[in-house]
Amino acid sequence: MRRPEQQSQISFKGWKSFLKSFKRRERYRLRKAGFQRHQLNMKITAKAEGRVYNSQKKSPFLHGKKLPPKPDYPINIRYLLTIPELFSRNQHNHREDGHLFIPQCFSLIENYEDSFDFLKRLFIVLHRNKLDEIILDYSKCDRIDVDASIYMDVLLAEFIAYIDRCRKLGYNDILIKGITPINFEKENIQKILLSIGAFRNIKGISFKFPDVEELPVLINDQNNPDVWKNSEIDQTTIVDYIIKCMKRLGRELTIETETSFYKVIGEVMSNAEEHSTMPHRFAIGYFQETHIDDEHFGIFNFSIFNFGDTIYQTFKDEKCPNKKAVKQMTELSEDYTKKGWFRKSSFEEETLWTLYALQDGVTSKEKKRGNGSIQYIENFFKLKGDLNNDDISRLVVLSGNTRILFDGTYNIIEKMKEGGKRKYKMITFNNSGEISDVPDKNFVTFAPYFFPGTMISARILIKFDNTNEPTNGNQSL
Repeated sequence: MRRPEQQSQISFKGWKSFLKSFKRRERYRLRKAGFQRHQLNMKITAKAEGRVYNSQKKSPFLHGKKLPPKPDYPINIRYLLTIPELFSRNQHNHREDGHLFIPQCFSLIENYEDSFDFLKRLFIVLHRNKLDEIILDYSKCDRIDVDASIYMDVLLAEFIAYIDRCRKLGYNDILIKGITPINFEKENIQKILLSIGAFRNIKGISFKFPDVEELPVLINDQNNPDVWKNSEIDQTTIVDYIIKCMKRLGRELTIETETSFYKVIGEVMSNAEEHSTMPHRFAIGYFQETHIDDEHFGIFNFSIFNFGDTIYQTFKDEKCPNKKAVKQMTELSEDYTKKGWFRKSSFEEETLWTLYALQDGVTSKEKKRGNGSIQYIENFFKLKGDLNNDDISRLVVLSGNTRILFDGTYNIIEKMKEGGKRKYKMITFNNSGEISDVPDKNFVTFAPYFFPGTMISARILIKFDNTNEPTNGNQSL
């Protein structure tokens, strides 16, 4: 039992609390009544003027919990939002129902028009956030290449991460409740989705297929203090992956070829990391082995890309340290202008500078080494046994509006530096072998589809009976 003085003390505190609460409720009641009278007066005035008064749907007196600031979009999405004509010039202002069909050939190597247009539509519906559900329909899709697959997955992963963060903070204005894939029953589509595609990257669901050798996406971040160590690990992983793919066809890399792969892959990855204005570099691979009658072959897919400034933007920047290369490009542009070789939306200065930047020894940094692009192209095409055109093997460089296609129609040529001290390699996509002559527009193109960074993507046909000298029962390359 409490003593009387304790009961009196507690009762007095309770009374003070009650009075404080009562006064607060009374003030709220009076303000609310005033707001309601205001609403009634506005309604009467509107009726007298012959118009309909739409009252506020939410009373200012219904005080909700104050939310923390809304999170920013992930860094790559923020960058993509700054590009006016991202992916394609189609604005897709018409009302989208959220049912998006994956293109029949979802590939940035071959069907880049439809593929970029699809990516644009997907980006728009994700950013506008006006739909309850987005459906990704694979019913029309017969083929997916790794370049288009990983690009879609990056967009999906970053938007999903953003939506999840918003919901955890209490934001209920996020309408998208789900992103649902349908009609993916085709075997080759399932293999992509479950080995290196959306199911693995978004849902964490993967499956090992006996005829598939996969290289799940490797992401390196320049903000990571171990960026160079991770880059070396990725470099080794990629070369080991190539070796495993070749072994499936009874072939092996010679020590010389293996060393060359280490060098050119390392150099291309270093350029992607050093020259990019964005922190992430992505690499991904997919190999599918096939037996048809007496034929034994495989299709090898590999892509490496980064977001950020294009090759042209890098050299055009006033801060570009390699003034010598910029001076040579500028002089070349002046020569092309005099000859009238630049054509709007067909072959522009950007196209020329990007082609020039691929040549042996050219880099935006002032270094003795070049960027390795020519050797990279040459090494990947040698996987198939030769550098000739086979109507399947393709390697594409995408950067901004420039698209450069190598399929073996034009060969890599070797020249001697002035003074005869060093050889260097070039690919000019013309019969003269001179960069000062206009390239074939079928292979070096200014395309109206903007790639927000730089990508090198290869799709190579590798046959069991290509090449050559057997070593321990295997063919060597």
